[in-house]
Amino acid sequence: MKAFAVFVMVSASYACPWAVAGPDKPGATAVIRTVDVALPNGREAFPLGMGADLANAHCVICHSVGMVTRQPPLSFQEWKAEVTKMRAVYGAPFDADQIEPIARYLAVIDGKP
Repeated sequence: MKAFAVFVMVSASYACPWAVAGPDKPGATAVIRTVDVALPNGREAFPLGMGADLANAHCVICHSVGMVTRQPPLSFQEWKAEVTKMRAVYGAPFDADQIEPIARYLAVIDGKP
């Protein structure tokens, strides 16, 4: 379980109970509460195979393994387009020369027959 602090600014001296503290609103105070959040368990690593190290190093930064492996089976070219999009559009932090090895690995573990 993870605990996260939630900060809420509250003011007793203003009509608005959600006043934000600042130089012009010195009466506002911070109330700190914690919230427990249970995150679901999942596979922590991609299945073994050539390219698993790249997928584990780069894909799980943003995606769970399950999120990737639950996608419909894609061909190598379709996976290559997806991996290219992750890098070019969403800024996934891997070099262009890693696109094909990652796509090839994903096509092996979740590719069209």
